[in-house]
Formats: sequence, C-alpha cells, structure tokens
Amino acid sequence: MQESTVQKRGAAEYRWSIKDVVTCVIFNIVIMIVMTAVSMSASMFFTPAFAHLAGPGIMALLCGPLYMVMAGKISKRGVLIGTSVISVLLFLAMGLINMLFLLGFGIIAELVMAGRNSYRDWKRNAAGYSIFFAGFALCAVIPLFLFKQKMIEIYSASYSQEAMDTMFYYYETPSMIAVMVTLAIAGSVLGCYFGNKFLNRHVKKAKLV
Repeated sequence: MQESTVQKRGAAEYRWSIKDVVTCVIFNIVIMIVMTAVSMSASMFFTPAFAHLAGPGIMALLCGPLYMVMAGKISKRGVLIGTSVISVLLFLAMGLINMLFLLGFGIIAELVMAGRNSYRDWKRNAAGYSIFFAGFALCAVIPLFLFKQKMIEIYSASYSQEAMDTMFYYYETPSMIAVMVTLAIAGSVLGCYFGNKFLNRHVKKAKLV
C-alpha cells in the first residue's frame, strides 16, 4: 500500500495538466518580452561592452522572479526543459537560429533538477536556471567557434563591419566570455533568490501557489 502511494506521488510529479502547460507558455512569453526589452534598451542606451557582457546577467536578474513564480505554480519535473523548448521556438520565430543550442543546456539544467520536490527548493532552481542562462549567453559564442564563416554571412546582412568586429571581440575573447557567463550566473542566482522571497511573502500567502 505504501509502495503504491509512493509510486502515485512520483507519477504526479511528472504528470502535467493543461493548466501547467498554459502557465509555462504564458510565463515564458512574458519572460521573452522582458528579455527583448532589456536587449533593446541595453543596445540603445549603453555601451557595447555593457550590452554584450552585462545584458544576459540583467535579463536573468529580472526574469528570475518570474521563473520562480512559474516553477512554484507548476512544481513538477520538466519546467526547465519546457522553458527551453518554448524559448527556442520563440527565438526561431525571430530568426535567431543560433539559439537552438539552448535546448542542450535546457536538458542539462533539467538533469540538475533530478530528485523529488526539486522545483520547490530555490537553491536547486537557482542552479538549474543558472545553467539555462549561462547557455543563453553562450548561444552567441558557440556558433562562432563551430560555424564562423556562416555566422559572418548571416550577421553581415544586419550589421556593419564595425559592429561585427565589436561583437566578435566580446564573443571570441576567453576573458570576455568568462565575464559574460559569470554575470549571467550571478544574475540567475540573485533573480531566483529575490523571486523566492517574493514567492514566500506574497504569492504563497495569497494562496496563488
């Protein structure tokens, strides 16, 4: 009897309802809107160094609370891989084919969340979300190492030579890549931390989770 109860609980942790799917889609669309707004603002109002290096970290910081509320509302395995799939589909709709690499990082992030009730632990969420956003930052880097000539052809249709040279400097210099990924991870952890505070102080008290 006890074994049967454990099996049912385990199955429930994987089984998504239509409401869970809708919640994941809606939150990820809002997250994408925030990311796009940050990207556009950073490009318009800040230096290229700030936009390229700090941009992913700021996105992670601002989107972390949204992610934590989403993870708290769903609280089932698959949130990060679901987030990766939805994000990649949205990026592809924008023509950003290089973001396909994000799926691989989403799988790694989901593996990090292995175990029961992992999506109820903010530290585990911070670890998984950090991998996701580190992957997001590296999606601009990896294609240049694997398909540089092809990426030059793609970028040349939208960017000037000067803009490409600046971009390639930040995406091909190891120290710059390290700074970018470190800031993305730091933003993810802080975003999840503040999101957890908000989740416990307001969302759970209002019985929205």
